[in-house]
Amino acid sequence: MDAQKLTYFLAAAHTQNFRKAAELCHVAQPVLGRQIAALEQELGVTLFERQSRRVSLTPAGTAFIAYARDILDRMQAGRQAMAARRDVMGGTLNVGCIEPLSDTLLPPAFAAFQRQHPQTRVNVTVSGTEELFGMVEEGKLELGLFGLAPERMRAQPLLVVHELYHDRLALMVAAGHPLAREARPVRVQHLLEERLALLNQRFAMRRILERIFTQHNRELIPALNIDNVATLKLIVQHGGVSTVLPQSLLSPADRQAGMVALPIQDLSEVFTFALVYRQQASLSPTAEAFIRAVTESVAAARPEGVVANP
Repeated sequence: MDAQKLTYFLAAAHTQNFRKAAELCHVAQPVLGRQIAALEQELGVTLFERQSRRVSLTPAGTAFIAYARDILDRMQAGRQAMAARRDVMGGTLNVGCIEPLSDTLLPPAFAAFQRQHPQTRVNVTVSGTEELFGMVEEGKLELGLFGLAPERMRAQPLLVVHELYHDRLALMVAAGHPLAREARPVRVQHLLEERLALLNQRFAMRRILERIFTQHNRELIPALNIDNVATLKLIVQHGGVSTVLPQSLLSPADRQAGMVALPIQDLSEVFTFALVYRQQASLSPTAEAFIRAVTESVAAARPEGVVANP
């Protein structure tokens, strides 16, 4: 059942004459007649009683008028809604992003999005997880790019968590570190003995480590607290301290600079990178397009350290 058949039917129902209906629809009368006959066959009922010069609606035809109008009205409403969505593919999208993803995941995702939607402006707020979560919950940001600890994944009644990928944690050390020279996976016990430089409490990564240390009856006292991943990695590259980060945050440039990621063999929990948005708010077409760009970018990059597809 298509719109053309329904249009022909309603024209014929209005004029009670196939010739006049064909003129209204700008088609030949035989074409209109064949289309209405095909509609009757599809429905399994006779819609018109044919006479020599006129036609008249059967009871089934009279009943079908309301349905035909409703279908066409819905189709038109759908076209208008989609046109409206095309028209609003512009303006400004407000996105939050934790700093580790602002120089890894965000740049290629934004490039892909901008190629498809060059008319759209994107405002990015880079901050810690807790601050950005609050801004998404309050509607100040439409989307957030986060790294989430397991407990954060389970406690989001007001938000939708769109998982991108899961990542193992690793001990990051300089190339000259004794553990790097041994070239083998480390264990949690090694973390307890390391002189650590860590992200501060604004980051979910810190809470994971605090929990790990508590489970081993140890207090976490870093040699350095910092709120910038790029600077943290530079400090580790110079030696003297190590850190713990998701493996995918070690870039090729970091490796060339002499930084090594050592998998933590007996640490089973993973870190989840995700897009987050409000549960009860309908996403704008721009936000939906940005989500697609991020998801496709992640799939194409296949970050190292990924352990499962969401």
